[in-house]
Amino acid sequence: MAEAVIITIFLLLLIVLQVREQKKIKLAAKSSWFKKILSVALSITLITIFWSDNLADQIKLIAFAALIFMFGFMKEGFSEDHLIKLGVLAGDFHEFKKIQIEALSNQAQFVSFYKSKNSRLSLTFDTSKEELIAYFEEMNLQDRLVIGEEIDEGR
Repeated sequence: MAEAVIITIFLLLLIVLQVREQKKIKLAAKSSWFKKILSVALSITLITIFWSDNLADQIKLIAFAALIFMFGFMKEGFSEDHLIKLGVLAGDFHEFKKIQIEALSNQAQFVSFYKSKNSRLSLTFDTSKEELIAYFEEMNLQDRLVIGEEIDEGR
């Protein structure tokens, strides 16, 4: 039982930290209805399939399902000085080697943040490319910006 309580406390702490970060968002990323529907379906499916008669297992399962549910509905985006994305606790812009902005066919912008050659985080925004460029220039990150589909071997 103690294990279930500790796991639940840590999962709830993660949710609280993410909710606090949400309040700092200045430029929000586009949210996906697919992600929301999938998180609800996955949460319900997990509870339905793995429900047991053991109270400790029920507590862990509900906490885990709540975490999945919350992640489907939490916002992502930019604060005044860092990236806010689910699961990223320290998203300082200066930690990224490259920030790439690509235009999508539906007037949206696809922004990728490269930490190393094989590590990147991506978000989609409904804002204009000019607005995103101005935001990064305001953060003094213009030397890291890559506009379009420029191929860089050193990512």
